[in-house]
Amino acid sequence: MARLSQRAMNNVVIIAMLIMIALFNLESFTSSPEAPAQRMLLPQDAYVLKIEHDGNALERTGQQWRQRSNNKVLGITPDRQFSEWQRAILVPTTEVPEDVVSQQPIIVVVWVAGNTNGLVYAFYPSATMTVVNVDNNWYTLSNAKLENLLPWNT
Repeated sequence: MARLSQRAMNNVVIIAMLIMIALFNLESFTSSPEAPAQRMLLPQDAYVLKIEHDGNALERTGQQWRQRSNNKVLGITPDRQFSEWQRAILVPTTEVPEDVVSQQPIIVVVWVAGNTNGLVYAFYPSATMTVVNVDNNWYTLSNAKLENLLPWNT
């Protein structure tokens, strides 16, 4: 059996360590996949407590939902309103019309259990689409209408 000198053994250890480092960082060497084309309006597994906008709210009371509104009668039930929030999709956009962004946004805060800060959404409605700014990223609202998300705003 051949014996390695101490210098040769050190080289083997160094090469083995370099290979281990390369294996642990293998995913950083490959090209990272693109960000998902779309995301849900509400986080997937979030336990939403309240959705607030301008003195109006959709609040969780046990397993039920309750609307608190300045308007007397809303055209949508609380459960239907929340299901609209759950199924709404945000599609990333790079081109935001200047006339949409120049208007005053509709600011909505969604309170989620476990977070001390609410999720802030800025809705910019227009006749053709609704643009949403979340965490300084621009999206268009899909699979839901702003009138159903915020029925007190109509």
